[in-house]
Amino acid sequence: MKEKLRRLVQSEDSKNPLTDTELAAQLGIRREEVTIIRNQLGILDSRERRKAGLLKQIETFLKQEPDIGMVDLTRLVNQAGYAVARCTVSKYAEEVRLQDQPVMNSPANIPSVQTEAPEEDAFAKLVGYNRSLKSLVQLAKAAVLYPPHGLHTIITGPTGVGKSELAECMYEFAVASGTFMKDSPFIVFNAADYAENQQLLLSQLFGHVKGAFTGADTDKAGLVEKANGGVLFIDEIHRLPHEGQEILFQLIDKGKVRRLGETKLSLPIRVMLISATSEPLDSYLLTTFKRRIPMVIGIPDLSSRPLGERYHIINNFFVSEARRIGAPILVNADVYKALMLYKCHGNLGQLRSDIQVACARGLLNRLKMSRESVWIGISEVPEYVMQGLIDIRNYRSKVDTYVKGDVEISPDSNINQLRPNDSLYHFPEGIYRYMEERYLALLAEGLAVETINRIVGGEVEKKIQQYIKNMKTDSGDLDVRELTSVVGKQIVSLTEEIIAIASEKMGVLDGNLLFSLAIHLKATISRLKEGKKIQNNNLAEIARNYSRELAVARDIARYLEQTYGIILPEEELGFMAIYLNSGYRNELYALPKVGVLLLAHGRVASAVAEVVSKLLGVMKHVRALDMSLEKTPQETLNEAIRLVKEMDEGKGVILLADMGSLAYFGEFITKETGIETRTLTRLDTVLAIEVARRTNLPDLGLDDVLSSIRNELPCNLEPEVLAGELSDSKPVILAICVTGSGTARLIKDRLTEALPESGTDFTIETRGIVEFPRIDLEIDRIKQRRKIIAIVGTINPHSKGIPFFNAREIVAAAGLKTFKEFISSHKYRGPGELTAGSAVGELLAEENIHIKLPYTNKQEVITFLAKHLIKSKAVEAEYLTDVFQRETVFPTELDGGVAIPHADETHVLRSAISIATLAEPIQWVNKQVNIVVMLAVDKHCFTALSSILGCVIKEDFKKIARLDTAKAIKEAIVHACT
Repeated sequence: MKEKLRRLVQSEDSKNPLTDTELAAQLGIRREEVTIIRNQLGILDSRERRKAGLLKQIETFLKQEPDIGMVDLTRLVNQAGYAVARCTVSKYAEEVRLQDQPVMNSPANIPSVQTEAPEEDAFAKLVGYNRSLKSLVQLAKAAVLYPPHGLHTIITGPTGVGKSELAECMYEFAVASGTFMKDSPFIVFNAADYAENQQLLLSQLFGHVKGAFTGADTDKAGLVEKANGGVLFIDEIHRLPHEGQEILFQLIDKGKVRRLGETKLSLPIRVMLISATSEPLDSYLLTTFKRRIPMVIGIPDLSSRPLGERYHIINNFFVSEARRIGAPILVNADVYKALMLYKCHGNLGQLRSDIQVACARGLLNRLKMSRESVWIGISEVPEYVMQGLIDIRNYRSKVDTYVKGDVEISPDSNINQLRPNDSLYHFPEGIYRYMEERYLALLAEGLAVETINRIVGGEVEKKIQQYIKNMKTDSGDLDVRELTSVVGKQIVSLTEEIIAIASEKMGVLDGNLLFSLAIHLKATISRLKEGKKIQNNNLAEIARNYSRELAVARDIARYLEQTYGIILPEEELGFMAIYLNSGYRNELYALPKVGVLLLAHGRVASAVAEVVSKLLGVMKHVRALDMSLEKTPQETLNEAIRLVKEMDEGKGVILLADMGSLAYFGEFITKETGIETRTLTRLDTVLAIEVARRTNLPDLGLDDVLSSIRNELPCNLEPEVLAGELSDSKPVILAICVTGSGTARLIKDRLTEALPESGTDFTIETRGIVEFPRIDLEIDRIKQRRKIIAIVGTINPHSKGIPFFNAREIVAAAGLKTFKEFISSHKYRGPGELTAGSAVGELLAEENIHIKLPYTNKQEVITFLAKHLIKSKAVEAEYLTDVFQRETVFPTELDGGVAIPHADETHVLRSAISIATLAEPIQWVNKQVNIVVMLAVDKHCFTALSSILGCVIKEDFKKIARLDTAKAIKEAIVHACT
């Protein structure tokens, strides 16, 4: 079999080598057997066998056309015979560029700016060695370099934090720095292994002479002798008995040691002693021993490390497992987030163990299903890991900067030292690449150049603003010294000068602008040095929208040219204008502001307002109103109207309401006073602080504040309510295309013909990217006034909370049928129509009833039901995560075998109920369950919700487990609820 495999590999197409799966098919054996035989023969996997030729081919194309975009490069590579995707080409192209930086005929007026790379040394394999662990790494280096043979060191820290790894790094650094010879020994001894037999422990460590104790038939050298000339690492040193500690005194003081049974110090030893303990130093170690260990290094536990470092630690562990398995690993996004957030009491050791357990389970499933990759889903990880998602709301924005979807780990990935915020440091170059590739892609679709400029310009502006926002979010993790190591001192100094010039002309600028602008400037200068063109097709729009900032950018350009001889093209000044606009902080806080009124039952509102005041200082535009149980809603409404009249400074008022009737006060206040209001139907301290902070900026209006809040803290927003407007407003379906008059018009005509209720129950409107380059802002504007049922178009604007249907789907009969079903299941309700369309029968469609499911645990059942609701566009993908979060803390299981997993309405697009009966009862938490009812309802369906919750506890409801058709189950439930 080995020879057959060898011959197949030798005769394969070198451009498209046979994968293990393909080899297995030709040999008639299992894929796992192929992997084992291939490894025995020393044959690389298919990716590695193709890599050298593919790299050479890509290098050839890049030399011929250095500015080529990834789309065109992928096309050329495919034409050359390589069947690879663009992501692979992009990765290898980056590798070629890093290995062979092309020296272009750079313009003489672009100075050479040196970028100082971070120091690469033995400690670089420790994630965070130049961040959270930097101070202890410096101590470790100092201990190693101290003459003549280093300082004896004790490393402290909880179990699993990486004490052994640090000791290994110290040894490697000692060899690399010349403190020890290359062949110097590194001896490891764990005192805990022999803790039950102290005589054997001392014998292992120090050796013994013949006759020292019963069974000592010959002389034996100890580990201390074997470590002579190198490093002796004693782990769990607190398990070393006092006698052993006293023998070490002699080694430390006199450089000699005696074996057990000897009376004199006969063995001269030169060794650096590194020890480690997870116990307090005062608990087990003799005071005289501690005094002889001058260097104490404490390693923090995992919970004290930055979130970004934990992300890269997890990534490295997964890469290690992918290599051991010999196959890619695909990790569910929620699993990755849970690993980043769960309470890992065993630190790195437990984290590695939990990942290995998950990979083992995933590998077992892969073998059963013959999949190419190992899938790590929710059911593969321990339940206590998934409890980490409980804290997701507090860390969502940070976690989302690292995990944007399912994560794929390849066996040939490098385990390297990645900086947290690494994506932030490399984004500016990505702007240029994105523009080039997006421009070519739209050009290939036949769009006019002017249209492309509008689309790409709007998208790039949005990306830059999001980039600045991410910088602000992560400002606590950023460090000027680290920035210097990335971009170089010259770039940092240059950027500081630019900000100083801009501040003189514009006022105070946000401190984080230094980071984003410095990184962008580095990318710009590097690009100019390589002779690459700066492309910015949105200059006209920038000149129109940011005239002041563009004028300042031109002043800065003149200064750079006169002082340093740096000539920045006009296209680059457009980018600089956007950065300056994003970093501008108006300090004229005496100007009118948007008011904020906190509304809650009990004393919650006053308590939250007090916290806001303590953290942000006294803010006159933030007020609170408590609704006591003794007051009627009308009395509280009258008080709210009075407060809004007092608070309004001409820019309107935002209401944060906790629940119930308070959520609808905005409508009545606007009708009564004419003052514009917006309502956030949620009140908590975090949200109140964010709203108060943003409204303190006088240049922000109502919609600006809500838009920024919605981007970072997803909330349920009530429609804008103006006097007399709500009763006449109808929900809307948006038809979107590039122009607004082509495909969008055809979509509108087709839907109007197919949906006779259009014009009565809802309207259909068209929008075009040409007219609205920032289509996301136009959608936000419409959402403030009216409910958007769905968006249909040729371009997906990715608007949160609104289902999107591709125009191609609507053209096809099947797609139109699906859309009509979606519309017919959608009930169009205003805030006052709380019972309209809320009957249980309307929420429970037969296709959402599943009979005798074969699943054996609750994770599988929840995932199945939620994904079905996601597919039918009743809920967003995040709904599944919310359900698991709630189930982890508050599992809903009833007597009689019924479970009701659910989440709040944050990610509900349209109310729906999904029900499953199970083939066999499963253990939910404390009870056996054979009926699962998943609720996805919004606030308009509380009547139906109460009805179904009232009937699930009845004996009649439990009989549905015996029914065998969806129709029969639906009829039984409707009957029970009525």
